[in-house]
Amino acid sequence: MPKKKIREIAKKYGYQRLKKYRQWDDVHFSAEVNGIVIVINIESGELYERNPFTKLLVKKLEVR
Repeated sequence: MPKKKIREIAKKYGYQRLKKYRQWDDVHFSAEVNGIVIVINIESGELYERNPFTKLLVKKLEVR
């Protein structure tokens, strides 16, 4: 599991202190940040935040 690459992508979006890493498939990984689950596509560098109420993934924009 490429934890370093996951942390680097999450940092671009303003997330730090990741824990509970999980692998969904070859390119999608999830991690927990302060009770929020984020899903990262390591090939494209996209990050999604999981909405706990609707169980949907919401695409996030990079922080500049």
